[in-house]
Amino acid sequence: MGLKRDALGFVRSNRFGRIRREELEQALEIGEQDSLYRCGVDNGVRTAEVVTHTEVTLKPGDTFSAGPRVVKGAGQSLTGGGRIIKGAGAPLPAALRRELDGLRRAGFGGVDAPTPSPEGWRLRLRGLTLPGGVRTDALIVLPKTYPMAAPIGFYLREGAEAARLDRSHLYDRSFHGAPDLAGEGWQWYCGVADNWRPGHHTLIAYMSVTLAFFADAAVR
Repeated sequence: MGLKRDALGFVRSNRFGRIRREELEQALEIGEQDSLYRCGVDNGVRTAEVVTHTEVTLKPGDTFSAGPRVVKGAGQSLTGGGRIIKGAGAPLPAALRRELDGLRRAGFGGVDAPTPSPEGWRLRLRGLTLPGGVRTDALIVLPKTYPMAAPIGFYLREGAEAARLDRSHLYDRSFHGAPDLAGEGWQWYCGVADNWRPGHHTLIAYMSVTLAFFADAAVR
């Protein structure tokens, strides 16, 4: 089949080929509230999409995961800001450490070690390539109870508006309980992970959801 299953539950292709979507859904135990995501590199840009075709084309490095459905956030529940608290030796939870390693195995380079924060943890991804070829840093804010609770928010470094994104979903403010980090140079992107399933959905799934959201909302 040319697919290798990772300990975190995602599968990764190591060759070219084709596979039926139902086989991937069975391998990943896709539930009624899940979507099947493919994440890979196309023309030098890391992208993701919801897999809908009956037959799926594989290429080396493609990663498939079960993830929550993308929900486009609306402007509600504006929050106050918060400063990053530099880690004072706070230990990284074992579950988060495993997911961080898995994120790197899935092909996401430039991932910094999570930083303790008022909300829980902040995870920075350096040099993420957005639609249109624009490279910028991204930030994932995680709650103290992660992975039992879903990530709080996804941010892009100021300047990401030059990418081919639907800028109506890129805010200098934040909503849905996410901290306002505009004063630190971050813009909030309003994709919300719905129906989070602890132990089944992971940071790989969350990144796949977010990149698929970018691709769906890209300005063409």
